[in-house]
Amino acid sequence: MDWLDIAHPSPQFTAHAKYYEQTIDDPSIGGQPFRYENVDPFSHTYRRLFGNIQSTDNEGETAIRTNDRLPFHRGSYVILPDGRAFQIIQMMKDVQKASKQALRFFPTPVATEYVIRMVQVENPWEVS
Repeated sequence: MDWLDIAHPSPQFTAHAKYYEQTIDDPSIGGQPFRYENVDPFSHTYRRLFGNIQSTDNEGETAIRTNDRLPFHRGSYVILPDGRAFQIIQMMKDVQKASKQALRFFPTPVATEYVIRMVQVENPWEVS
């Protein structure tokens, strides 16, 4: 927790997950914790960012939103609190909540949120 957390609380990001940049084959590899919230695939934000995505099978697919600045990239892994493992297939920056004046000075303002699409994969070590 730092000054930004105190000055700008974000009560919507209440769930905790772990981010793994590489494969999760070894349980000794530590994950980076971050806060997130689930994204409804029928929401305005999801349709605006992923408007060209049509999926008929949403069983193993999910989307989350976070404002934590981790090096999210395609192919990395996220472990949700229930122990399910997901691989990131797409990540988009959502700058709608950022100040429009801040966008003039910073390429990624503090209020930027990341919306991440993921597909479920096997979690061989049951790392959580």
